[in-house]
Amino acid sequence: MKKYYLTILLFTLFSSSNIQAATVSCSFMTGEAYELTSGAWVGTAGYEDIWDIFGDGISLPMENSLLSNLDAQQIFRAGETEKGTVYLIGGDMGVEGRLSSIEDGLLIVYSGFCNVGFG
Repeated sequence: MKKYYLTILLFTLFSSSNIQAATVSCSFMTGEAYELTSGAWVGTAGYEDIWDIFGDGISLPMENSLLSNLDAQQIFRAGETEKGTVYLIGGDMGVEGRLSSIEDGLLIVYSGFCNVGFG
């Protein structure tokens, strides 16, 4: 049923002549690091570490064409920030986000939830 309402919302937004720009805001709760060469798990970032990196979270503008990807419930690249690449997936529980970056030979992946706003 939620997918039905999301589809109706997206259709309404795309058919409107006054489409507003969309912004996605993500808050991250977990972070993990993996070695690039072996893929071995190195460790987990604590809540305080994540807060020091992101504070209240990140925001980035989204093109309206990307919003239809949320309805498809498949992971897609939403954009870049100075902290890394943001990937999103829409689902029954809302929008999940991942931010990945490569630092000092490590792949770092942060996970959390996102909101999409208009206007």
